[in-house]
Amino acid sequence: MTRTLHLSRATALAVFAALAALVLMLASCSNSQKDSESEGTATAVDTGSSAGDITVFAAASLKNAGDDLAAAFAADGHEGATVTWNYAGSSKLVQQIDQGADADLFISADEANMEAAQDLDEFEDADPQVIATNRLVLATAPGNLGSITDLNDLKTNEKLRIALCADGVPCGTLAHEYLEDQGITLKAPTEEANVSDVSTKVSTGDVDAGFIYSTDAQAMQKNLKESQGRVIVLDIPGIEDNSYPAALTSDGEENETATEFLEWLQTDKAREILAEYGFGAPA
Repeated sequence: MTRTLHLSRATALAVFAALAALVLMLASCSNSQKDSESEGTATAVDTGSSAGDITVFAAASLKNAGDDLAAAFAADGHEGATVTWNYAGSSKLVQQIDQGADADLFISADEANMEAAQDLDEFEDADPQVIATNRLVLATAPGNLGSITDLNDLKTNEKLRIALCADGVPCGTLAHEYLEDQGITLKAPTEEANVSDVSTKVSTGDVDAGFIYSTDAQAMQKNLKESQGRVIVLDIPGIEDNSYPAALTSDGEENETATEFLEWLQTDKAREILAEYGFGAPA
């Protein structure tokens, strides 16, 4: 009986030793795997934000041209480059960047909002480059049901429903300055956050006319059906063209693709595309 008990203990000890060795071996493998996974993740973080990926914060008026610009840039020796666009009113974009939004490049629809951006730490070393120009116009809704033929109609017809950008947004600043200079007070105007929203109000006939850029008026006319009627576009005398400055953020300066995209936006090819959408070339 004593012998049998002794053998059981020996067997138990042997089994225990084997299990202990197995546990140590598994722990070692597990640690090695974790170390390998941890190292792989660190490498992915270093290279996961591909140099071919850039985020551009652009004025809403560039929305129609953006995809063509990105496609042409990729085809022009930058295969694999991915441009992610964030469109909004220029002042809104500055606010978003100030609040921590990630951007590599900022394109404003005027100099004033670019100057505001340069007050931020993200643009400490920025060197803005003008890539295009644009012009504010008054465009009627399709069919011109408000019978607008002249800018003076804004003075004489108080029933007109007019849309414009909010003050502080480049298209709104220009419109408000013009109205003030002409002594025109609109009755219950519709104010929108950006020029794209104004264009939508005009194209759908929610308003009789709106202050938009010539590029937006061109896009609206292009998308109209004949049955909708014509859009009347009135030039606004005394208003200078808007400049569109573009600048890299501190993150963008470290992104080779973002730097190359800013340089490419100043090429003849980029200006040809912008011209197709109604933008003018920088002076």
